Amino acid sequence: LAYRYSEENATLPKIPSHPIGYGAAEKIMKHLAGMEVPKDSDWQGGMNFTYRVGPGFVNTAWKMQLNVTSRNERAKAENVFGIIPGEVEPDRYVLLGNHRDAWIYGALDPSTGTAAMLEIARVMGELVQSGTWKPRRTIMFCSWGAEEYGLIGSTEWVEQYVATLRQRAVAYINLDTAVIGNDTLHVDGTPLMHQIAYKAAKQVCGSRFSLS
Repeated sequence: LAYRYSEENATLPKIPSHPIGYGAAEKIMKHLAGMEVPKDSDWQGGMNFTYRVGPGFVNTAWKMQLNVTSRNERAKAENVFGIIPGEVEPDRYVLLGNHRDAWIYGALDPSTGTAAMLEIARVMGELVQSGTWKPRRTIMFCSWGAEEYGLIGSTEWVEQYVATLRQRAVAYINLDTAVIGNDTLHVDGTPLMHQIAYKAAKQVCGSRFSLS
């Protein structure tokens, strides 16, 4: 079992907060009073109005009430795994993962990554069952729980198996928000993964591949 601080000893945020939709945020923020946010900073967002820090609203008669109904309690979160054993190096792991929970409906985050991972698992599974192909190393499909609450599912799993993973894990590919925007492929990763991602993209895209 994981060691956990008591609620009294945990460093919990003191400022009440609650996720809201884009439309509601725009209506609230465009009417804020106070000084403008610092120029050329992360405080200046992408909505089409002047960002201000408050307090209060331009119309001094306006007030806003925030009701936070969350409560501190322990809840069970589950990770789900699918494993295809490796043919040559079964004790070496390539992990493909994405979280399963979302703040709202999760169209981009995490549903696109989950859909992509499930389709990859289906195709690879059919290839293995038909005898067409087998992976050299073991492939682990990881569907994480409780990601939006602080990466809880993946973090606690890694903490539990850190000694084994340090010795056997080859790479982890994260599919969180796998599809967004246009048809441009954007990949972030460690330097060891750069050439692998480049070659794979070029092989799939063929003549349409260009590096920017």
